[in-house]
Amino acid sequence: MTFRFIYYKAIDFIVYLYKLYLDFTFTHFWPRKGWGKVRMFYYAKTGKKLNYSNPQDLNEKLMWLERYWQHPLKTLCTDKYEVRNYVVQQGLGNILVPLIHVYDNVDEINFDELPDQFVLKCNHGCDFNIFCFDKETLDREGTRRKLNQWMKIDYSKKFFEAHYHSIQPKIICEQLISETAPIEYQFWCINGQPQSILACRKNFDGTYDSCSYSLKGIQLFDRKNETKATLPVPLHLDLMIEYAKRLSQPFPFVRVDFYETDGKLFFAELTFSPSSNILFNYNENFINRMGRELMLPNKIKHYKKCI
Repeated sequence: MTFRFIYYKAIDFIVYLYKLYLDFTFTHFWPRKGWGKVRMFYYAKTGKKLNYSNPQDLNEKLMWLERYWQHPLKTLCTDKYEVRNYVVQQGLGNILVPLIHVYDNVDEINFDELPDQFVLKCNHGCDFNIFCFDKETLDREGTRRKLNQWMKIDYSKKFFEAHYHSIQPKIICEQLISETAPIEYQFWCINGQPQSILACRKNFDGTYDSCSYSLKGIQLFDRKNETKATLPVPLHLDLMIEYAKRLSQPFPFVRVDFYETDGKLFFAELTFSPSSNILFNYNENFINRMGRELMLPNKIKHYKKCI
């Protein structure tokens, strides 16, 4: 090995240790609060300074929107219960997953009244889901404990996502639409126009399949280490594009997500802060390309003390 090789390897290792130090220090000791802490969070995760005054790439612009575009409709559509009304208002109530019940607290749940299969989810966060494939084998007390824990979380403080702050926590019970993990098609929409698609499947065993497509169904390889597509282009591609345009119109940025299972199309959710606004799994070409497309709106600030 040459001296040059050893030198650059040593530099890489020092940079790696420095990022670990920043991440650990930020998580455990950093005294700063509010949006200053967001700057430090961003630097600890990316190694870059967050530029609020002149954001360029998609990460920076999503962070800008989080701080400066706090439109009430954004919070309403983040709420996994209230967003159903928005979908209905857009004339798309036919693609909603059938609703079984909605609860204000865990004590209201009567499992005996529920069907044999269902999904329980909280409306005010991410990955607060319980899939029941057989009610007879469901750990009811464990389910109640988990839901109680989730209901106490203010998700806006977890990763500085202000639009979660004003959501009143509820528990939704929906129909189980598939006994296997459905394919989710995520339409990345900029200024009311779909730009690209991520096909993904979050398997029940914890594994994850994904591939990116253009609106014409051509694989884009937007994600890091993306291999040849293992998930198909959606059967309802044209409908999804039309629905994504309709649902994304009021927003400078939103990801419109759909499920497709057994030939049927369902609305999944609207996502305003993918990966907490730091897109680790996407390559620089995607982050810069989408950043160039995104035209930032005028500032709207309502929740000054939520972070």
